[in-house]
Amino acid sequence: MKQITGVVLILFLVGCGATDKKSQPPVQTESPSTQRPSVNPPATQNNTPRPETNTLQPETKTLQPETNISQSEEKTIYLCSNTLSDENSFTDTYIQHSTDDTDWSVSKYNLLKTEDIEKAFNRARANDPTVTKPMILPPQNIWDNYTESEKVLYLVNKERCDRGLRPFEGIDPKIKSEAQNYATYLKNHPDQYAHNPHEADGRTPWQRMAQDAGVIVNQNADFFQYGENIASLSIGSTGNAFPRIYESEARAVYGWMYQDKGESYGHRNFLMAKGLQENSGLKHMEGLIGIGKTTRQYQDGGYYWTQDILVMDSFDPRSSWNNDLASVKRIELYR
Repeated sequence: MKQITGVVLILFLVGCGATDKKSQPPVQTESPSTQRPSVNPPATQNNTPRPETNTLQPETKTLQPETNISQSEEKTIYLCSNTLSDENSFTDTYIQHSTDDTDWSVSKYNLLKTEDIEKAFNRARANDPTVTKPMILPPQNIWDNYTESEKVLYLVNKERCDRGLRPFEGIDPKIKSEAQNYATYLKNHPDQYAHNPHEADGRTPWQRMAQDAGVIVNQNADFFQYGENIASLSIGSTGNAFPRIYESEARAVYGWMYQDKGESYGHRNFLMAKGLQENSGLKHMEGLIGIGKTTRQYQDGGYYWTQDILVMDSFDPRSSWNNDLASVKRIELYR
């Protein structure tokens, strides 16, 4: 059975600076407001993956991290205690140097272990001047029991913590539900998704979070200029069965971090955002996220296609959100 990679779309949405009142997310309304944040719109993409003329085969070459990154023999839990001062001293020279993308260096078609994911991330980290520590995942049995949201949160927080940034505090169930509903909407409306991924249902991410999760900027949330990241990964097969995309959560975070030059590093800026207000929840942590994931399978052009769609939404809660923090899911980091 021959397998090929299809279109890999990595989409993002950001607003302008917090001082621009016109760019602030709209408050909750019964119908979508005509007010829109100023954004860098993603390029219009054809949502129907097409076979590539040169069939890609599974990669067999294993790339090791550079000498400035070494693997840890034992994995232990630790607390990321970065402060706002640490965060403010961070400069993303990876973006300043206009660093080229780094290809995913392990198999795109087969079951992946945590050591495979670590190898891929560490190869990219070896080309990144902002980090000197290795990507270390939890033990395999713990990783396998993580949900989609937990895998994304772990990887994003590990990327942040290893660069001196404060981690996101955790997964909010209301945002997770909102993101999941939108991911399902994108799956069921591929034409609208192709036309305008972040507003396929007629609402901005901030409107969805307000109307579906109760996030009201300047009431229970501070203004946060980043609203949403979307990733779409597709793989096709000439066989008579739909292929599976393994570890699409890791592939999505990797794409947002290390394959984002074509999007002016907008996704990476989101994941490396600074300046979240330390006014809720645990010390040295700020910001809540939610991940939605859906899988679409269909036949096109004689191929069996599988498409994974991931939606990451986030907001910066105020102290008035504290009543809901008891339900927030937090993830421990390993080194």
